[in-house]
Amino acid sequence: MIEPEKTTRALETEEPFRLLVESVRDYAIFMLDPTGYVVSWNRGAERLKQYTAEEIIGQHFSRFYPAADVAAEKPKRQLEIAAAEGRAEDEGWCIRKDGSRFWAWIVITAIYDRQGKLAGFAEVTRDLTAQRAAEERLRASEVQFRLLVDRVEEYAIYLLDPTGLVMTWNHGAQKIKGFAASEIVGKHFACFYTAEDVAANRPQKNLEAAARLGHVRDQGPRVRKDGTTFPAEVVITALHDDDGTLRGFSKVTRDLTDQLRTREIEAEKIAAVKANAAKDEFLAKLSHELRTPLTPALAAASYMAENATELPAEFIDDIHLIRRNVQLEARLIDDLLDLTRISTGKIHLNLQRVDAHAVANDALKIVGSDVHRKKQSVTADFAAPERIIWGDPIRLEQVFWNLINNAVKFTPPAGEINIKTSNDNDRFKFVITDSGIGIAAEQQADLFAAFEQGDTGTSRQFGGLGLGLAICKNLVELHGGTIQVNSRGRGFGTSATVELPCHHGAEEPARNGSDAPRATQALRVLLVEDHHDTRRILSRVIEGFGYTVAVAGSVAEAIDIFRRGRFDAILSDIGLPDGTGYDVITKARAIRPVIGIALTGYGMADDVRRSEEAGFAHHLTKPVDVTELRTVLRAAASD
Repeated sequence: MIEPEKTTRALETEEPFRLLVESVRDYAIFMLDPTGYVVSWNRGAERLKQYTAEEIIGQHFSRFYPAADVAAEKPKRQLEIAAAEGRAEDEGWCIRKDGSRFWAWIVITAIYDRQGKLAGFAEVTRDLTAQRAAEERLRASEVQFRLLVDRVEEYAIYLLDPTGLVMTWNHGAQKIKGFAASEIVGKHFACFYTAEDVAANRPQKNLEAAARLGHVRDQGPRVRKDGTTFPAEVVITALHDDDGTLRGFSKVTRDLTDQLRTREIEAEKIAAVKANAAKDEFLAKLSHELRTPLTPALAAASYMAENATELPAEFIDDIHLIRRNVQLEARLIDDLLDLTRISTGKIHLNLQRVDAHAVANDALKIVGSDVHRKKQSVTADFAAPERIIWGDPIRLEQVFWNLINNAVKFTPPAGEINIKTSNDNDRFKFVITDSGIGIAAEQQADLFAAFEQGDTGTSRQFGGLGLGLAICKNLVELHGGTIQVNSRGRGFGTSATVELPCHHGAEEPARNGSDAPRATQALRVLLVEDHHDTRRILSRVIEGFGYTVAVAGSVAEAIDIFRRGRFDAILSDIGLPDGTGYDVITKARAIRPVIGIALTGYGMADDVRRSEEAGFAHHLTKPVDVTELRTVLRAAASD
């Protein structure tokens, strides 16, 4: 028989415990009988599973499981495990009253009476839905990050344990270093270093520096699987857990081969640009130095040739010879500069309507003295009905002159040269055929290459730089045309063909050639030139034109003379001892209006542009031809 006093004490002890369990809201705590039927129910169980005590007590706890688990007898197994082992722990989906699911942590504990007989089970359930979702998100994020790292191919990204053994390996690491993951995971990362670095203990020093500083950057050669090396940039970062314990290192390696090669290419480009600029500057200076002494020679020869009737007969041929060779020298200089302009895309075309027949005829006149000297037979059949083209008359004359001059040059004395024009599919066609030395078949493929003149014997015999056809090809293509040179071989002559698109319009075409002589108008010219011979010859030529001329050899002298006299035009060299021709025209125009004519050995496009910006209306490039000088001065006199 139980004593009343002990019974009272037991009831007093159980009541606080019951109240404690009843008040718990974050956990479902309830009792099951030995067969799994609910016998008690706390507030946490009601909140979590949505059943009231009246609704659930007496019901089997299997209703908290999904149908699939019930069919698999999972509730029964959980009770059997708890009865056998004292407790059963599980995580899984549970079902609420409204049919919704939540992820639960469940602990079922077996309860025995004083005699050791199973009295039932205590079940504690906790809702882990939010925690599981967070873990799923973290797991998904980790998977995405792993996939991201694994698929990076431009960087080798992998983990090392604290001792330097490789733990992970991505695609980039395999691509850069050549090892498959199965070949390298578990090996020490020192195998990526050169023998010299390993001997210097560099791998270990890098790990120690990373552990001490947090991370370390390094650059140097790294070794691939096949033994080859590559320049690499490496970042090693120490990885610590929340307690500060070193867990390993992350290592990111980038192959710098392409980057260094890009830098080399950029450096080469910069060097090439500088070299090209230096070349252009050299050619410009060389051109100036070569042109300056040619100016008085050409001016004097041209002036005497135009006044040949006043010379002894035995000197006339000599004067023409001098003039012809000076012009040839000037043409060689022009060819060098034209090649530079074309190669840099700086050549400028003054496009207008052009009568191609007039241009070709003017070019033919230029070589007239050579044709006469070699007693060659030249026939010209300008038969093209459509002869108007859209182009630069000066440049087109240059093309026709080159082709005609080549024919004259390479055709022996008494040889024949035939020129014919026609139209084909709305294109103007110019064909020149000669009976000259011809071109060997193996040399024809390179005819339009710069400095190409066939064999060295030809170059030595006929002279020239081999630039003419290269320049012609570029000029013709800039006009939208084509050029071809053909020969059946050595000794069979040569045929050159130029085709240019015709231009249709009502305007009268511009002609390339000097205007008809006009009456000389009064013109007072101030000639500024520091080269004594050039100044003396040009002043005589200008006076021969019927104009008044004063001379100066410096900026200061020119401005002093300009202040004291009245001048309509200033013809000035650009390079002067105490300044430039730009200074002359700027200071003179500040005093009063005057027409500026630049006279310089610098003939590049930038030189012309700069002279125009300074105030010069015309730009003459040395050596200046008398005919060209007369044309410019006439234009100045008519302004």
